[in-house]
Amino acid sequence: MLNSFAPRFVSQLSEKEISGFSGVCYQCHYNDQQYTDADTSRLFGGRFDKYLERAVVKRKAEFVAGRYLAHQALTQLGAGNASVDVGAHRAPLWPDTFIGSISHSEGFVVCAVGNKNVIKGVGIDVERFIDAETAGKIINSVLTHSEFYFTGENIALDAEILTLIFSAKESLYKALHPHVGRYFDFKAAAINKIDIITNRFTIELVEELAPDLPIGTQFEGIFERDSQKVFTAIFW
Repeated sequence: MLNSFAPRFVSQLSEKEISGFSGVCYQCHYNDQQYTDADTSRLFGGRFDKYLERAVVKRKAEFVAGRYLAHQALTQLGAGNASVDVGAHRAPLWPDTFIGSISHSEGFVVCAVGNKNVIKGVGIDVERFIDAETAGKIINSVLTHSEFYFTGENIALDAEILTLIFSAKESLYKALHPHVGRYFDFKAAAINKIDIITNRFTIELVEELAPDLPIGTQFEGIFERDSQKVFTAIFW
């Protein structure tokens, strides 16, 4: 059980509103240069020593910050057990009756948690905007043919929109993977609408992922952008 100690390397803790989301979301900033193993020990005792013993400081800091936010969210939702363990493929293992998602990017972390009695899954993702050179290298592995309509190609490539689509597909994966129970890649779904006025997008499965998730199943997500990063969320 996590105690009430606040990690010294965490700052700007706040609750985040996500339109239409019935659960709880928290966000914070963290400074890995201020992280010490004492933070983990004071927060979790010895529960994660084996998992983190070989991790670099950056990984330790983002992990601890994420679990700290998860504890805040679960506690607010009234969970009797607010601990989030490590499951298969290092995915968060949420307490029974709860489902959640954690994402982090260069000193920022966000965590959303909901009740399984209300939602099946939640996926969130935060990404720093991809630079033009990287965008050119990954675009063919991220996009289906139809999605080039949103990004353009070659010198006209819109790297910010590519980052948005990349993030949306990461959120979809996190939202569906606990239900699907297997890996699926970026080409399993395609964005078919991006509304920059309402900050919403629609994404459609182009591959059957489960009997109740056939080709053509659509999900609506939300996104937020600032000068450095994009945040996306999908819940169903």
